Amino acid sequence: MLRKRNVLKFVKDSSILRPGYYIAIDPRTKLVILGIRGTHTVYDLVTDLIALSDKKVSPKGFSTHFGTYEAARWYLRHELGLIRKCLEKHKDYKLRLVGHSLGGASAALLAIMLRKKSKEELGFSPDVISAVGYGTPPCVSREIAQSCASYVSTVVLQDDIIPRLSAASLARLRAEILKTDWVSVLEKEDWKHIVDIVTNAKLVVSSIQDVARKLADYAKIVTVSTSSDAIKDQDRPLSTSEVLSPDSKEDVFVPEDLFLPGTLYYLKRDIEDINGVEDESYTLWRGDAGENFQRILLSGNLISDHKCESIYYALRDVLKTLPPQESG
Repeated sequence: MLRKRNVLKFVKDSSILRPGYYIAIDPRTKLVILGIRGTHTVYDLVTDLIALSDKKVSPKGFSTHFGTYEAARWYLRHELGLIRKCLEKHKDYKLRLVGHSLGGASAALLAIMLRKKSKEELGFSPDVISAVGYGTPPCVSREIAQSCASYVSTVVLQDDIIPRLSAASLARLRAEILKTDWVSVLEKEDWKHIVDIVTNAKLVVSSIQDVARKLADYAKIVTVSTSSDAIKDQDRPLSTSEVLSPDSKEDVFVPEDLFLPGTLYYLKRDIEDINGVEDESYTLWRGDAGENFQRILLSGNLISDHKCESIYYALRDVLKTLPPQESG
């Protein structure tokens, strides 16, 4: 919804610790906009997170995962001048930072950094700053998540894996998969659903080879005999709805939890059968700051729900249900 002449700067390509971005003016909403793109595919995100799973939250309450903190600092150093000029020219405009995926995390962290500065340091009031992230990964402490709730929003579509993707949630998922009774799951579920689950499980924990081996072993057992002694001798595994007890001595180490920044908005998918045809619609729910997705959902949509076009489609559907705005 931006005209080309209103885009003041557009950097298409990303570089190390600096995602692609644009700076624009939106006269309709009276906003100066810094839009930040994501830097990786979902596959890269999973790999990077596993590699960085021993990292801690910094003393400032920011995560060093993915380089989002460094990216925010880059924008602060290199683009604050242009943003300041825009706000000086358009006195009644506000600053909106937006981003998708890792770009959403960088936008949120940059808003937090700018809000901590004085009007004298910025050249404009910090009160005009807000941020919106779509499919943002957990990147702040609970305290920071709650403290920025008035000016940072995070939008999550249904089963999107990225807002659930942290070292802690991966550790829980790994343990849950390893202790799940996959024989029962394979017996009860339809095969299309199983293919979705196994495909996504392999993606999410692609570096954990024992998960793939265990699933393969169970699949072989099912084809031979569902009453095999090998199954009977197994310790009672968790059902698909159970999670490991925090006090269990057999649990794997669960790293420190990270949280989504600001106020959470959840796009919920509703499927209704109308004359034998599935009709898909969406509703928007508001959560509390500091809420967190503790578990990764192994659904067939965990990757597609992260795509920009999927979020865009869902938001457009929500807008159809809103009452018309009064003119004037």
